[in-house]
Amino acid sequence: MAGDDALSRYCAALESGDAETIVALFGPNGLYEFPLLGQRLVGPAEIRAGLARIFSVTETRRIALSAIESAPGATLAEGLLHAKLHRDRDPVALPLAMVVEARDGRVTRLSTYLDARPYRLWTDGPILAAAAPAARGART
Repeated sequence: MAGDDALSRYCAALESGDAETIVALFGPNGLYEFPLLGQRLVGPAEIRAGLARIFSVTETRRIALSAIESAPGATLAEGLLHAKLHRDRDPVALPLAMVVEARDGRVTRLSTYLDARPYRLWTDGPILAAAAPAARGART
């Protein structure tokens, strides 16, 4: 499987919440990096657990790619991650870049880089939203 095909399958499965399709894209020691999870996930069990976390904190998630470039062994892409988190009132659209490396028909590395400056890890919450209620309460 080529990197651009893996990327397309990954984006569709992420949007539909299909963890098993995503896990099946990876080789046995595949590396999955998604910064908002705060860690590098290696192998099916860790990737499955990370995806369960993503799906548990998001109502919706969609990656809209605006550019894809492929070379032998690697595909680079950029676009936006659109996500609606359960804890937030409004959805977010975060600029992203992705790298997919594949060998022997399996993903060996899928890394996502996000411009998530206004957000902490999904387990923490947005910085400004978390600070705002405390600041308002202190003024009253």
